[in-house]
Amino acid sequence: MTYSSKLTAKNQTTLPKAIATLLGAKSSSILAYEVMDDRSVRLTAKSASFADHLDSFPKKKPKRALTIDDLKTAVAKGAARKFKKSTQ
Repeated sequence: MTYSSKLTAKNQTTLPKAIATLLGAKSSSILAYEVMDDRSVRLTAKSASFADHLDSFPKKKPKRALTIDDLKTAVAKGAARKFKKSTQ
């Protein structure tokens, strides 16, 4: 069976539902396109895991470790701000 989809000006396309189902692809899946010698393309999908996205998180580390007291103070300040906004 043959399926088709339109390529937009931004080189985007919608994967036909039947193909997504066949591949087991979900919204967080990573699609791999392998160009074959005859210029055909093999499409495969794998589900993204947390490890696949680790590099997308910032590498910045805090200057010092936070203490429990630091966390309690931050939560209290945030709660006070939210309460103040709700009473205005």
